[in-house]
Amino acid sequence: MDVVAWMAWLAWSIVGLVWSLLWFLIGGWVATLAQIGVIVLVIFGYKYGWRRAPHEVVARLGSLLRLGWAWIRTREAGAAATSSARGDRPQDQGRRARRAGLGARRRQPGDVRINISTLLSLLMIAGLWMLAGLR
Repeated sequence: MDVVAWMAWLAWSIVGLVWSLLWFLIGGWVATLAQIGVIVLVIFGYKYGWRRAPHEVVARLGSLLRLGWAWIRTREAGAAATSSARGDRPQDQGRRARRAGLGARRRQPGDVRINISTLLSLLMIAGLWMLAGLR
């Protein structure tokens, strides 16, 4: 009987550990989204007033969700090539080919592509360098 109790305790401990880890991960996301929501409501409340702000947030959220849904529904450039095998209309094929060609631009000399992480790192280094110059 003690073995069954130990096995039940072990199973319950594993479930508790998994739940704690899951809640740790999800809880951080929920708290972050809640903070972003409060900041957005404060900004919209300041801009539009406390009565109109929730309606404006819902209207902007709807357009943002439509944009996200359209982004999710878009297909890769390789999918356009397979659609020609299915027998799509010629105007659809041309439209897809133009859309696929937009991202295929070759880099030219002088093009600078820098991401936000690198930019923030360079700004931090520059700030530390200026701070060291003040001493």
